[in-house]
Amino acid sequence: MPSTYFNSSQHVRRHHVWDLKCFAAAACFLTSNILFIVHGMLTMRESKGENELESYSAFSMEKWQQLDPIYIKEQWRRRDEMRPVMMTAALFGAMAWFWLMVPIVQAAWVLSKGGTRAVGPHCLLAGLAICGGIIELLARLLTVGMTNAASWMAKDFNLENWTEPAWYENSSDGDGTGWRVLEMIAVTTQGMLLWVDAFEAMALFGIMFVIFYSVATEPRFKLVRGAAPTIVAEDGGADEASGAEGGAESETDSTTTTRVAIERSFSKCFIWFGLLVGLLAGVDFLADCLRFVNWKVFGTVAMTTNVVLGVVFLPLWLLCLGYQLPLATHRFENEMRKEAILARGRGEEEAALKSSGGEFL
Repeated sequence: MPSTYFNSSQHVRRHHVWDLKCFAAAACFLTSNILFIVHGMLTMRESKGENELESYSAFSMEKWQQLDPIYIKEQWRRRDEMRPVMMTAALFGAMAWFWLMVPIVQAAWVLSKGGTRAVGPHCLLAGLAICGGIIELLARLLTVGMTNAASWMAKDFNLENWTEPAWYENSSDGDGTGWRVLEMIAVTTQGMLLWVDAFEAMALFGIMFVIFYSVATEPRFKLVRGAAPTIVAEDGGADEASGAEGGAESETDSTTTTRVAIERSFSKCFIWFGLLVGLLAGVDFLADCLRFVNWKVFGTVAMTTNVVLGVVFLPLWLLCLGYQLPLATHRFENEMRKEAILARGRGEEEAALKSSGGEFL
């Protein structure tokens, strides 16, 4: 078997194919986070109008906490206008985690050498990717469904007057109880999704840490059996007194082992950059958990890390993964083919020795 069949990294680099799944995940993450940022800016912007209606359209924490019906009604009107942006962002976020699952599971299989090395950490790596992807996918789809249902209720249901009979329309201008209830349901739903986003950050932290640990603990060298060098004595011949015993000894020492360096599955810069991404995800997770201690401070920290992570660092890490994963997969597959061929040859040699009455060592 020619050596170029297995040592073909230069050929692969000349004809390198990027992993399109990583490209798709990076594009979806970037699009989703940009749309969420736009949606948040439109929601939190302050109106510069001077009339009363425009003042109610501006975001006010005081009016929101007081559950002012007029304010809530105007906010739902604005939310309905921005609903397409939010729905598009949620759908892109769901697709981003869907595309992320496959390359992470593939990386776990390659790093574990086909399930023969550090099985536990790599099962954790695959589990984090699969669980994070499924939970995020379901959460985003539920967000789209609940948003559509709430918007439908805000437009077509009676939310103005729940205390007077339906036939007594002119008794009052409405107590707004329905708007209060709808807003409380929306706040509760957003609280549920907040912890889903926190789990997403924790899953990213675990994925980056396990990849760093796996690549850092990969063996650096391996022993390769090969033919031993022939040594010729200075007198031009062998010692005849040794006889057959010397001949048997020369057969035993006819092979030797060579220490060969092993190329890392992923580069050192890539795993250190991934560790930085994981640390940012860890900060995001802690800020999400501590929001209820001090919403203003930790909410700002969570939003900042989420923007930096989702718009810059995570898409860039996915692009790096899309470049290096095909190379790592190719090296792993070639190594598996080589081991299969050597095992087949060793099996044939063992069968031949047993048929001739010999013993395979």
